[in-house]
Amino acid sequence: MSLTGDAASPCAYMLTLMDAAALTYNAKRSSGRSYRALACDAGVAASTITRIEAHATDPTFSTMQRLLRSCGFELVAIRTTPSRRPLLAELATAWSPAGSATGSPELHWTQWRTLLDRLALHPELVPEAIYVPPPPAGHHVIDTLLAGVAEKLADDAGLLRPSWTETVPELDVAFTPPTRRHRPVPPQLASRGVMIDTESLFRSKSKVGV
Repeated sequence: MSLTGDAASPCAYMLTLMDAAALTYNAKRSSGRSYRALACDAGVAASTITRIEAHATDPTFSTMQRLLRSCGFELVAIRTTPSRRPLLAELATAWSPAGSATGSPELHWTQWRTLLDRLALHPELVPEAIYVPPPPAGHHVIDTLLAGVAEKLADDAGLLRPSWTETVPELDVAFTPPTRRHRPVPPQLASRGVMIDTESLFRSKSKVGV
């Protein structure tokens, strides 16, 4: 789900693998509307909205359109067939075991930077890249890093954070890679215990390729 646009134009929810329950809940919460007001404007029963949020019913596309429009949003379809567009999920395998006593992973930095550079150059690809949940990476540090990166990309683009990141816990012991530079760490990563400085992963559009 994404939130784009400005005060003068309607925002857009972009549906990938996020289910209708989370989509409906976040739309209602963002708009501040009550169940009764939303149901009245959308032409559905209030019980329908609560059933959607409870995963008790599978709403039609038309119903979702009316609900989102009543919250000031538009439903936008995104292609979910395989494509060459960058997906954050691709980075779930971009690491290797370090073989150290700590068991810390070694990131394949080039893969991470290449994908994130592409998103810096093409910000319109960010919603599709972050809303598809990645598979389990096989290491809790990578799972947590992916969640923090997704949240930073969402925050920077003015989007709602992907719901899948809410299920990824912060690290019990902070992860600091050997290559850590003493520069500011994005708050989205620091709050999760991933101490990777901003410039090691994220570069502005003007610096990509430099």
